[in-house]
Amino acid sequence: MKDVPSKILVIVNPVSGQGDIDEALAKIEKRLTDLGITYDLKITEGEGDALNWAREAKGYDRILAAGGDGTVMEAMSGAIENELDIPLGQIPLGTANLLARALGVPTDLEKALTLALETGVVTKMDTGYLPNFNRYFALLAGAGWDAEMIDDADREMKDHLGFIAYVISGIRHFFTLKRSQFRVTIDGKEKRFRAHTLAVINVGEIYQSKIAIGKNVSPHDGKLDLAVVAMKNRLGLLRLIYRLITKKFDGSKELRYYSATHIKVEATPPMKLEIDGESIGETPFEVEVISSGAHLIVPRDYVDSKQVNFEPLKALLPVAKSV
Repeated sequence: MKDVPSKILVIVNPVSGQGDIDEALAKIEKRLTDLGITYDLKITEGEGDALNWAREAKGYDRILAAGGDGTVMEAMSGAIENELDIPLGQIPLGTANLLARALGVPTDLEKALTLALETGVVTKMDTGYLPNFNRYFALLAGAGWDAEMIDDADREMKDHLGFIAYVISGIRHFFTLKRSQFRVTIDGKEKRFRAHTLAVINVGEIYQSKIAIGKNVSPHDGKLDLAVVAMKNRLGLLRLIYRLITKKFDGSKELRYYSATHIKVEATPPMKLEIDGESIGETPFEVEVISSGAHLIVPRDYVDSKQVNFEPLKALLPVAKSV
């Protein structure tokens, strides 16, 4: 006998990505109806809606966040602060869908629904928290080149070009790279660097891809990883790209790593700051790890490959359709 679900909270951002949101919404509601699932649908109207709804959610088996990275991160943040630990499923509708890709969540709408509602499992994932901004992040917090790139890729540019908007912006800002003097406190120990980019990383690779930005960087180890990038010229960039492609992360003054639970960053002059692909301000900033803070729905083969703990989803088909 399969369990009857209580309710699912569905949060949809109507202005995410480049697709037809009405068509996406119709498919989401049809799948829920076909499975006999009770749900409440909420459509965001502005920043903070997804966060507040997820934080205040009561009486739900899970939360579905349909939108881009910003919507998903908001819902994840609210779920972290919700004392009920409600699992969060993603329906990726955005431009980059970085967290979905990192966890192996399909970017195809129908497949994402199948995962979130029927075949997925729940795993716990570390997150980063910036107390001076009161913001959480799942992937990374970056100051320097990546923040400049993201800040310059505006909404109109992303609507027309999609992910290519980030590529264009990144190339443009590479030719104007400037280094700052960083003072960084890593678990109480102070270090100084002259660098153009500094990133606090939680997820080091995109699942089932060759893209990696650090060795043994895991969102399941209770720690965050600090990467300091200090290229002096374009030749340094080529060396860095080679190291990332070949996964030779150690032994270079142009790329250094540190592992910690608490990191404080100051820069002179100040540098722009982004978290998970969203510009949020400038340095200084402080980061602490929230160990196993997020409860996320992922594919079973993701948890098998990472050798992390998981919980199965409750079955969603009502008793009348059970076998």
